[in-house]
Amino acid sequence: MKFKIQTIIDRRILALTALAGAMLFFIYDLVTDWFHEEEYGIIHFALESVVFAGITIAFILGLRDLRQLRARLVRERHLNRKLSAELADSINDQMDEWNLTRSERDVAWLIIKGYRFSEIAEARGVRENTTRLQATSIYSKAGVHGRAEFVAEIIQPLLMSVQDDSSPRLEEANTEMGSS
Repeated sequence: MKFKIQTIIDRRILALTALAGAMLFFIYDLVTDWFHEEEYGIIHFALESVVFAGITIAFILGLRDLRQLRARLVRERHLNRKLSAELADSINDQMDEWNLTRSERDVAWLIIKGYRFSEIAEARGVRENTTRLQATSIYSKAGVHGRAEFVAEIIQPLLMSVQDDSSPRLEEANTEMGSS
């Protein structure tokens, strides 16, 4: 998402730069036409003035939209940081309940993030068997039998606060099951 929004911002900046260049050209052209009015005529000057006004309006509106987009991006980043911190706190609370050691917590976080055991071992500077043993201990303390159940055990309490009807697909499935 970050890449997409930044790309949109970059494109808008490029478009506004092009509009600013067009505005400068038209300012120069209008000034030149003003001094050579008899050569081009008033209709030419009026037409270029209207085009200049349109470009100026487009520039001002684009600039306003860019500022709003940047402000929204800042708000979204702040909200994302806040929600990420709350998610991490909730997961840490679950790990506290399971009495995981510091090493087990490190391994658990890497499992949650989707790393393979070989990658976890390499990142932590231990053997893969050590990582597997720690994972087995984590699963035992969490009351699950494997990686998928462990991640589900982490995620399920977080989703319990979400209403069942918040998912259109789930709502459709419930409706279809009720009508069958």
